[in-house]
Amino acid sequence: MTGTPADRPGARVRRAAGQPRARAALTAALLAVLALAAGIAWLQHADAAAGPPGTTLVERLKTERVGPQLDQAVLLGVPLTGVLVAGGTWAAGRGGAPVPRLRAALTAGAAATLLLLADGLWLQDLNAIRPDYTAQAALYWGLRLGAPTIGLITGATAWGFARPSGRGLPLRAGSAFLAGATAALLVLLALLWLRHVNTSYPVFSVDAALTWGTLVGVPAVGLLVAATAWAAAGRALRPVDEIRRELDDITAHSLDRRVPVPASGDEITRLARSTNATLDRLHSAAERQQRFVADASHELRSPLATLRASLEAALTHPHGIDWPDVVRGALTDITRLQNLSEDLLLLTRLDASTPPQGDTVELSALAHDLVAEYQHLRRTHPLDIRCTADGPAHVRGSALQLERLLRNLLDNACRYARATVQVTLRTEHTDHTPGTDTDGRPTLRLHVVDDGPGIPPADQERVFERFTRLDDARSRHTGGAGLGLAIAREIAVRHGGTLHIADSPQGAHLVTELPRHHPEQ
Repeated sequence: MTGTPADRPGARVRRAAGQPRARAALTAALLAVLALAAGIAWLQHADAAAGPPGTTLVERLKTERVGPQLDQAVLLGVPLTGVLVAGGTWAAGRGGAPVPRLRAALTAGAAATLLLLADGLWLQDLNAIRPDYTAQAALYWGLRLGAPTIGLITGATAWGFARPSGRGLPLRAGSAFLAGATAALLVLLALLWLRHVNTSYPVFSVDAALTWGTLVGVPAVGLLVAATAWAAAGRALRPVDEIRRELDDITAHSLDRRVPVPASGDEITRLARSTNATLDRLHSAAERQQRFVADASHELRSPLATLRASLEAALTHPHGIDWPDVVRGALTDITRLQNLSEDLLLLTRLDASTPPQGDTVELSALAHDLVAEYQHLRRTHPLDIRCTADGPAHVRGSALQLERLLRNLLDNACRYARATVQVTLRTEHTDHTPGTDTDGRPTLRLHVVDDGPGIPPADQERVFERFTRLDDARSRHTGGAGLGLAIAREIAVRHGGTLHIADSPQGAHLVTELPRHHPEQ
């Protein structure tokens, strides 16, 4: 897939889903700040209409200077602001899912209402003491502290609760929000109670605050916040307990089971998905192991059965038996068994080992040596095996494993070639090699081409599976067990490369790509 990450379909979907959420958050913050600004402007107008403060203390402390307007703002303006913020947030969230859209509207309206109510109650208390300073304090502290605080908290609340359905608040964010909201609400109730005591019994307000706050308020707030956190944690961790119970019931014989994935979209959801992904890998590995054991047993059984049958027949009729021919046949079957056991052992080691760091291997010299060796091997028909390279080619890894890779590719090519086998090693620059980390680095490409019957396009990936034979009878006759290309690909992948089949007008064309290593690095 081409294009930058931001242009990919998944990124476009996430971006489209985030637009209503961003609009809702910005609208909630803006409406809350505008409501605060409107209230400040109204108090400023009332203060200006009241005229300049008097010269005497009594004249300056007239309680009706901005008191009526402030009371109306608290009793009518604050609830209306909550409704306005909720409606505006709902309208701005068009295009989003209804449930998170409604959550964002209600929580943003509630947050704006509580914050503006706290600000209004503070101004009412200040107005009772300094009516000549109330409007000025509302302007000064409202613009410097109230507006950014109310805007940020209201916008963040709308943003958090506007997450799409199935993607609730993250566990930490949800717990923090719930505990913070509970504590803030309790503090607000405590302040309202103190305000009532101070108005009704001003002489005892300080003593009442210290007494009841110490004896009742602090324990009550602590218990309520703790109970809220306990309930929130229990609700959040309930899916973890379900995941644990499911994992306890999963055994080697039930790896197809999966843990439940909660719809909250938080850390627990990601944990469940990661757990299921791990179970998928374990299930696939177990199935591969079972197929491997079954296939290996089948491959070992065939030469053993042939060997046993020939020996039993020779023992049953010892006279007139060509014993040298029997021994040669037995040695042939033993050689097949030995080669198969070595291949199985190598695959087991490759599956269990980590990618080799190893030494620096000069691949072109290794390829030339192997081609020279294969040119002198006895065959049923002559083959022209050639090797060309554009210079030294260094690879970081295991020399033994890389030699085995080349041998397997040459064995496969020589087995099916009619007259020629061409080995070519070139250094190329590639922008991206699928399945490797060779982006932007020189890549070694080893081409092994034969003029045989080739590999049908439908089978070009299947030949790399273990114990796969396209011509079963021919492979058995020539001694192949269907492991050569599987081992070669496994070695290539272990060295950070790939092995695939390229298009060819005639015969098979296998291409191995490996990251080039510079010895001086």
